[in-house]
Amino acid sequence: MNRRRHRGAAAHRSAVVLLGLLCLGRPATAAAQGHTVAMPLTGARLEPKEFGVQDEARTVISALSFNMQSYFDYDTLENLARYCTNCQSLAGEYYATLDLPAGAVIDYIGVNNTSDTDAILGFALYERDRYASRNLLVGFSFPAHGWDTDYTSVLNILVPDHSDKELVLNVEQAASPNFQYFAWVEVAWHRTVSPAPASASFGDVPPSHPFFQFIEALKASGITGGCGNGTNYCPDSPLTRGQMAVFLAKALGLHWPN
Repeated sequence: MNRRRHRGAAAHRSAVVLLGLLCLGRPATAAAQGHTVAMPLTGARLEPKEFGVQDEARTVISALSFNMQSYFDYDTLENLARYCTNCQSLAGEYYATLDLPAGAVIDYIGVNNTSDTDAILGFALYERDRYASRNLLVGFSFPAHGWDTDYTSVLNILVPDHSDKELVLNVEQAASPNFQYFAWVEVAWHRTVSPAPASASFGDVPPSHPFFQFIEALKASGITGGCGNGTNYCPDSPLTRGQMAVFLAKALGLHWPN
């Protein structure tokens, strides 16, 4: 009996090794729900383009990142949408955190969803502070439709900093005899330059100077210390390639391991 079990285990190991050898050199594959789909090889590397105040960035939070209260059950479709399985008599709420850089301005928010009743699905963005206060920043409901993304109007919500506060996304489903689904929340935002301070840091760049806000931003972020022992900025002096290197390296935080 033990001899037969040993022979069976050895045969299984051989089959696994043979299968691995047969798969060498083939395109990568992904299996889902028992189906194997051939996947193309990866292409060229794409670099992020989320720097600069003129570029709009989008942060997408998958429905798979959302959780519900413990007394609700939820599941995921094959198309990666999430739905509540026991919200027939009670409204259920999904929650996820939102992480954006300080100084970002939220332009608008979209939610990919499908529902069979107007306003049975809704969305809210909250800010919670250290004292457990919850402040509603924006909220809206979705009309009934097939799969599509609903967007807010322009919001202009500034995220000034992350000191003792957090941003929380909320998708709510009212009680319904039918399943209602959502797939993601996308947040469109752009970067900003800090507002100018009330007083000047450099003697030759007063608040009336056309570049006052931007020079003060460089000073506050540690990118420049000015000229003349820091008393002036010398805004009309030419910039050398060496000084440019200092500005860019500090502004971008250029660092990589040896």
